Amino acid sequence: MESPATATQQTNVQHRFTVVQLPVFPIMVESLLMPLNYLPELVKFAKIPFLLILAADMFCYVLERQDVSRSVTGSSMAIAHFILFTPFSVAWTKLAIRGRASVAKHPAFAYSRTQWAYLLATTAMMLAMLVCVGPPFLLMRYGQQNFDHQIMMLGGTCFFLGLGVFLIGYIRLAFVFPAIAIGRYAGVSAAWKQTAGNIERLAAILVLSYLPYWLIREAFEWYIGYHPPGAVAALRGIVDMLLVALATTALAGPALAYKAIALEPRVEVVTPAVSAAL
Repeated sequence: MESPATATQQTNVQHRFTVVQLPVFPIMVESLLMPLNYLPELVKFAKIPFLLILAADMFCYVLERQDVSRSVTGSSMAIAHFILFTPFSVAWTKLAIRGRASVAKHPAFAYSRTQWAYLLATTAMMLAMLVCVGPPFLLMRYGQQNFDHQIMMLGGTCFFLGLGVFLIGYIRLAFVFPAIAIGRYAGVSAAWKQTAGNIERLAAILVLSYLPYWLIREAFEWYIGYHPPGAVAALRGIVDMLLVALATTALAGPALAYKAIALEPRVEVVTPAVSAAL
């Protein structure tokens, strides 16, 4: 017969590794409805970064007219987006997890320790992506330019393997960002453990939360065309940046998943074998 101490240890181990199955569609729907349910907060926190990113888009448009490479302007816009929308990302994540009261006195646009930590985590994730897919991509391009199919195939294979590794790592560490936003960051290992057993569900939440905005943007690009004339180009830029801003609200998806796993109280279930040993 097992001693009470042994039975207690078994129970504690079971509690520690209990996996909470994420409700994918309820979280996705709640994430998509948040811009409508919290429209005043959306306007408050998104208007300044939206206007700034729109100005940056216009500046990059002028640079393109001066024959500046689209890769340069595209990279500049990506960097500008992460910098300008970090305060919005933090506020929206806190809103999704804690509700209206948590952001009632939150400044509309400001950088504090939390925002800098969030931006640092985003930068680290982008650098990890470059490390995983950058060298294989360059190898693949080298093979294309030199008509070397073996090198091109090797580079392409390594590129997709690196991309897969990055995506798995990103999903497993997705809870780093909401934890930073609400001041509960406990390290990379804690975020990794919290997502255990839910990688497919969390991936589905991430994809489905962003998918409607991506589809709308693609449909709009197809309707307007990729090289519209002057006035239409300006309208395209405004709508495009608006959709980018709205897509940022999809951060509520992983934030709500983090809330369901890491914050909400739940009843632990003890198996009959353990119960009998008590």
